[in-house]
Amino acid sequence: MTSPSQQRRGLRTRPTAALVRAAVIGGAALAFSLALGRPELILVGMPMLAWALVSLARRILHGEELAAAEPQLRLGRRSIEEGGTAAVLVRTAPGVLTTATLPMQPHVDLAPRHGSLTGDGEVQLRVSAQRWGQVRVGPLHVVVADALGAYRAQRTLPPTAVQVVPASTVLDAPVEVPTPIGVSGAHLSRRRGDGTALAEVRAFRPGDRLHRINWRVSSRTRELHTNATFTEQDTEVLIVTDTIADVAPAPWAAAGDPTSLDMTIRATAAIARHYLAAGDRVSVFDIGHLIGPVPPGSGPRQLRVLTTSLSRASRDEGTLRPVRRLRSVRPGTLTVVCTPLLNQDVIAQIGVLVAHGADVIVVDTLPPSIGDTSVLRGRPLAVDGTISHRFWPEAWAMRRLLRERTVRELREAGVPITAWAGPSSLAPVLLSLSAARSAPRRRRS
Repeated sequence: MTSPSQQRRGLRTRPTAALVRAAVIGGAALAFSLALGRPELILVGMPMLAWALVSLARRILHGEELAAAEPQLRLGRRSIEEGGTAAVLVRTAPGVLTTATLPMQPHVDLAPRHGSLTGDGEVQLRVSAQRWGQVRVGPLHVVVADALGAYRAQRTLPPTAVQVVPASTVLDAPVEVPTPIGVSGAHLSRRRGDGTALAEVRAFRPGDRLHRINWRVSSRTRELHTNATFTEQDTEVLIVTDTIADVAPAPWAAAGDPTSLDMTIRATAAIARHYLAAGDRVSVFDIGHLIGPVPPGSGPRQLRVLTTSLSRASRDEGTLRPVRRLRSVRPGTLTVVCTPLLNQDVIAQIGVLVAHGADVIVVDTLPPSIGDTSVLRGRPLAVDGTISHRFWPEAWAMRRLLRERTVRELREAGVPITAWAGPSSLAPVLLSLSAARSAPRRRRS
């Protein structure tokens, strides 16, 4: 990748401090030896003077090589996953000493650690991203010098961006859904039809397919029998994300703990990967306008579209975003709402989804360190007779207690809630929903 600024040929070269120092010391030693009549002083400055003269002669003969060594920046990968590495390659010209320096960025590891490396005509740095989003690589400062280090030139290359998609976490959960609503797929239906799961062996009836005749049973009973199967259906999975506000972990939490937005993005990527691998259709609806809407789709292409949309979400610290409302949803849609359950509009939206007949699961993305009451033990309420103004832990502890009422009301309404704690977070909820689907129901009279 070559930017327009890199296409300007011809670097402005200047003598280095080493060349100036060698010329001054060598010339001064020669002058003093002639003035004082002490030839031994020539031995002191002759090596430096000879090096300066050789450098000057090399400059006259091969000066265009250094001026034409325009640095070019190339990225090994434009998109990486969390924890992945992208190579940053800087090329100039063979035989030219090249030094490239990258500034440090938050949540980014550089190799080498100081972000500066010198090579012969080519320098390769490595950038490792620890958090999803857009990583700014640059501006890259490049210094080139000739083989003797007598002349140098420098160029600042404009920054470029690397997309960091959420980590490809494999969700440890079953693929069963409460209500399959498609006509073909991996989910077993209660309805009998074309499929591979055996329902029963029954007597042959007109209209049955000949290739489903069970010849073993037919030969034993002397009557034609056929295999009846259950249909296999797909479903539509809707992931609703709450990005209205990004709640940071508590100050006493461990370094690198995820924020509520980090947990939301990673949970969305894991859930989408899980159901897309099962052949379902997955879509994303963002209540906070931070993630662009992703229409329903299936297959590897949909996964690439979804993860790219997630990685392009910006981090506007402390910015409250307006609420977008979902107007309707197809009954039976498996809807996973990733939210810290702090906004009343989001809680009301969950009620609307339930009223529309969706199978709603809430993934709690509030950092566990928020509202932790264990840090309040032994904490003085007054200092020097005055009330302490640092009531941040107490305020969040009260807010979490108020939030527990909302959690209890949602569970009483039949909405399961699980805290996001990694790939196995949804397994208990999905297993309970699958068990509830197959449980016997009382017939209404």
